[in-house]
Amino acid sequence: MQNDTETKIKQDLFAEIQNLEQNYKVIESFMDGKDYDVTVIGTSIQLFKDSLSRASAFVLALYNFKGKRVNIPWDPLFTSLDYASATISVSAAAKQKEAVRVILSMAKEQIEQVLSYFSALKESLK
Repeated sequence: MQNDTETKIKQDLFAEIQNLEQNYKVIESFMDGKDYDVTVIGTSIQLFKDSLSRASAFVLALYNFKGKRVNIPWDPLFTSLDYASATISVSAAAKQKEAVRVILSMAKEQIEQVLSYFSALKESLK
């Protein structure tokens, strides 16, 4: 039973990491200048944030399952993603894309660090 639970957590975590990577592709190409409708960007940001939340929960569950503690240090990234989403909601249409691109670009290093962590974790789950 214990082994089944751990296996399920690992499978769910692996799938969520794949979702993170997939959602980031749209965000990354937007930051690199590709033109997307603002609703597509907003959806991609929300999907990325949701995947990051679920992946973080699976990491916490996996560590707790093994009797270890872990600190998930990406609250600043969540804040940046919230700012980008809020900018879409409240900015003038003409300024939305550029403002969101700037916010995401400022968070790019954080995003890449998180993705690097999850990429290494994904390899260890294989």
